[in-house]
Amino acid sequence: MLFVTAGYEDGAPIRIAYRDQGNGRPVVLVHGYPLDSRTWDRLTPVLLAAGHRVITYDRRGFGASTRTAGGYDYDAFAADLAALLTELDLRDAVLVSHGSGSGDIVRHLHSLGCGRAAGAAFLAGLGPHLLLTERNPHGLGLGRFDQIISDALRDSDAHLHEIRRDYFSAIEHEGGRLAPEEFDAFLTIAASVSPQVHSAIVPSWITDFRGDYAALTVPVLIVHGTDDRLLPLRGTAVPLYELLPRARYLEIPDAPHGLHWTHTAELATALLGFLARLDG
Repeated sequence: MLFVTAGYEDGAPIRIAYRDQGNGRPVVLVHGYPLDSRTWDRLTPVLLAAGHRVITYDRRGFGASTRTAGGYDYDAFAADLAALLTELDLRDAVLVSHGSGSGDIVRHLHSLGCGRAAGAAFLAGLGPHLLLTERNPHGLGLGRFDQIISDALRDSDAHLHEIRRDYFSAIEHEGGRLAPEEFDAFLTIAASVSPQVHSAIVPSWITDFRGDYAALTVPVLIVHGTDDRLLPLRGTAVPLYELLPRARYLEIPDAPHGLHWTHTAELATALLGFLARLDG
């Protein structure tokens, strides 16, 4: 992997690890919790075969990137993404996120500008505001976030097994959607991240992104699975589409949160179609 320095913590560089493959319009893939850039190993070959340049990277604290003591908020994540885009001098890039990586993209586009981006795709994303409120009755209560933090610190192995169960919902390895070794690979990747990082990132998920999304000027694709048990679509994708009615919106029937693993073909069709329209 290659590295870009995104900043410094106590005088030491914060290094973001990335891979840059192929040619054509750049597509930057931003992974979510609790994995790293290897989460895109199924989708990357499809994008490369379609003639795109694909950039994947490990968010700070994950994979081969620097494990910082702090900075697990969306201003920092957005700045890390900006550092990568600037280092590679990317133009007309399409930014694609999964899960909590959606916040990196929308905060970057709102606070740091859309000058290098031609479009954004949010796959199983957080939505405008994940927190349960009177105006967001399908959100998650504060107690749920506190429980995730407690579980990650108290028994990391049990926590990751629970997350894996909900990540793939009822699919798991049924019907050939997911080979047993891929199902096991989830734990291998997730366990490489420290429990401290697993817990430190959780408070960022209650960030209110409504203003960020409302300010977007680039074309947007929203894709969500109907069986997403970690980020159910009624509290995430549906309110996001209400906020961005001109976006392209797709629900994939029976797809879980890890739809980029279990429903790669359906997801690739939607994403490649979105990219083609940008090119056309």
